[in-house]
Amino acid sequence: MPVPTDPRTPQQRISDQLKAARRQLTSGSLSRSQRGEVADRIHELEKEAEQVGI
Repeated sequence: MPVPTDPRTPQQRISDQLKAARRQLTSGSLSRSQRGEVADRIHELEKEAEQVGI
């Protein structure tokens, strides 16, 4: 069975994930621990963005 591939570039993928995580963080419906997890994810994505040159 063929594996689907993501047509986006790594830069587009990271940018899209950052936007979604930031939107989730500002939604206001997260618990304190969930906000911490999302904030950690944003931090990791920002590091990846630096590595790929965004």
